[in-house]
Amino acid sequence: MTQQPAQPHRGSLRAAIEGLLRTCVDLERQAEGVSTDTGKRVRGLAETLIAVQLPRAVLDVPALVQEVGGLGRQLDADLNGRLAEARRPLVTEIHTLLALLAPVHGLAALPPLVPVGPGAALADHFPTGFAREYVDDLLGTVDTSVTLTTQSAVGVPVESERATDAVKLLVGQHLPENFRDEGVRMLRNGLCHTVERHGHHIAPETQLARLVWRKDPSGHQAWQVLPGGGIATSHGCGPAAGGFTSAEALAKTLAAFLRWAHDHAGGVNELIKNHTSKNAKRIGIHMSATLAGLTPGETDGFRGTATGSAEKVDDWLAARRYAVAHGKPPVYGVPYDPIAEGEDPGVTLAFKRVGHQWHLVTCYPVDEPDPRNKRLEDLA
Repeated sequence: MTQQPAQPHRGSLRAAIEGLLRTCVDLERQAEGVSTDTGKRVRGLAETLIAVQLPRAVLDVPALVQEVGGLGRQLDADLNGRLAEARRPLVTEIHTLLALLAPVHGLAALPPLVPVGPGAALADHFPTGFAREYVDDLLGTVDTSVTLTTQSAVGVPVESERATDAVKLLVGQHLPENFRDEGVRMLRNGLCHTVERHGHHIAPETQLARLVWRKDPSGHQAWQVLPGGGIATSHGCGPAAGGFTSAEALAKTLAAFLRWAHDHAGGVNELIKNHTSKNAKRIGIHMSATLAGLTPGETDGFRGTATGSAEKVDDWLAARRYAVAHGKPPVYGVPYDPIAEGEDPGVTLAFKRVGHQWHLVTCYPVDEPDPRNKRLEDLA
């Protein structure tokens, strides 16, 4: 029996596509730099010539200025031609990789590349539909996306338990007096990692290391770079990482939830028991930004590049699995505010039942609800 060739890894395809696109952008920027510098030199020379006062019989200055300008335009044209020539094999390879990725998205074969002139935008090379949309999404984050190498991630600090506990007490100080003790108990229970992973004291680079390399901000879960370059980690993270920008923001979120639970059921335990089966062990609840009282600027974090659909999220997660396994190439994240940018923003609160009591596991901002979670306004 003839053995079929192995299918390319979804994550490696996604990583290669983004890497090649970034190379194309780098080429364009280098060409733009040369063009700008050349243009300045040509204009400077023309201005110098125009200032020369000589009889036309001696030196035809206007004609020479025109000739210099023509030379500048020719240099630009030559540069655009060289750029088109340099990126042609890269564009072809990107198209080939997109064609391999398309079936993973349930799509048929891609149309061929689009014939374009030397000055065409990069995305214009690709056929409309899946290919051009994918390229546009990735190009749209090139200027704002960031990443870390594995060695940079090694040096990213994790917060001490002492600092984290101080934040929990600070959150308690911002809670209404009637909810203060209960709120602090929720944050301090042994299952809860809200402050440990979403507190305002966690540095941005720590959140980025969590997103890119799955490094636990609390340091509780194992993480290390292996001799072969890959990462050994027991920490999980979705396509976004971040949290609250202040103790006040987290406090008013908890206060809003506690107020709802007490007003509608007499307490958190009663509220959840009223809306779960007797065998239920976990529940996720989405509280809208309006109910939580959260406004733009009170949350921040990073999300994966080009993760605007479920399929693209899966691509990005596959690329991260590939990066973690090999230690390269790193995936990229874009700084964002889930409350400001989300279509249906709010907060996810996750609870776990131990015995007869429900305990808060985590609370973090999201740009849209997880479809598996219940909405708080439905728990009435």
